[in-house]
Amino acid sequence: MEITIPSYYERFHCLAGQCRDNCCCTGWQIVIDPDTLGYYRHLPEPQRGRILAGLTENEEGETIIRPRDGRCPFLTGERLCGLVLELGEEHIGEICALHPRYRAWYPGRLEMGVGLCCEEAARLILSDSAPAEFYTYLTDQADEEGEDVPLYPALLDLRERLFTAAQDRSRPLRLRLAEILRLSHTAQEAVNRGELPDAQVPPSPLSARSGDGRDVLRALADAHREMEVLEAPWGEALSRLSAQLDALDWRGFRAAAEAWAWEYEHLTVYLLFRYFLPAVWDESPLLAAEQVVGMVLAIAALGALAWQEGGGSLSAAERWEIARQYSKEVEYSEDNLELLREAFLFAPALSLPALLGLLEGSGAAAADAL
Repeated sequence: MEITIPSYYERFHCLAGQCRDNCCCTGWQIVIDPDTLGYYRHLPEPQRGRILAGLTENEEGETIIRPRDGRCPFLTGERLCGLVLELGEEHIGEICALHPRYRAWYPGRLEMGVGLCCEEAARLILSDSAPAEFYTYLTDQADEEGEDVPLYPALLDLRERLFTAAQDRSRPLRLRLAEILRLSHTAQEAVNRGELPDAQVPPSPLSARSGDGRDVLRALADAHREMEVLEAPWGEALSRLSAQLDALDWRGFRAAAEAWAWEYEHLTVYLLFRYFLPAVWDESPLLAAEQVVGMVLAIAALGALAWQEGGGSLSAAERWEIARQYSKEVEYSEDNLELLREAFLFAPALSLPALLGLLEGSGAAAADAL
């Protein structure tokens, strides 16, 4: 079986008590797997009762950690995991042990990465100006999927071409994003005809819609305002973005952002790595690409807002925090991700011609941000 990881994967180490936004304080539902729960139930008293008192059930009947004032009840005053200190790392739940690492299984392949919602992961993903790289190696691990999915190798090849397009630094990022959409549209046409996409086929012709693109940004902002909000400051930022969208100085922000242009490239590659290949299961490469582009545009727009509110200044730490917050609020919510996908499926202002008009049009608002 092949295993693929980004080059920074092995360099990740949890900051533990030094983390400013500890994942034990996020308000997420943390499910305890059956094996770990069984271990807790067989602990001696009073240890067993004390630990089980920190657990409850959700609406689906899963055992989850019972938050106390928005925090994990097992978090110590030093912001360390009390379960690890008491029982050892091998006896915490699978989600806690893995996070923010993630895994995705495909036929004959396992892909692993670290999620952008973690501040140390965000630093690793965004701080290096060199193009992102991935390493693939063979192991004796059994194939978890064990099935032949004809679309899988075709989309795997296409994703490599999308990586190449995303990292073509001879072109502005907006045109790279447009190429990702056009290539994915061509692949979707092949899938709709019952054919396998060919990554080497040039994009099929598709006219971009004329206009300055502000209605696209407005629709994207509206879609995000409909999402569930974990933390009030995030919802306030989305409200300010909607209120100030037409007044943002996109050209000024683009000029400033040239000093960190690689960060949006890294975001694009990270999101392609994580979200494009799952299209093998629902045969929707175009929707997957639109989701990626929409997330990059939203993070860029929030960056432009923060830059303008900061008087034309936006530090690396502030940029990484915007990306991390976005990941925490949107990427790590299945409901919010589904709302974003539905927006691209049903909102006319987020149609493919409209997105291409935004990215390729000479007068487009977001073109100046990217």
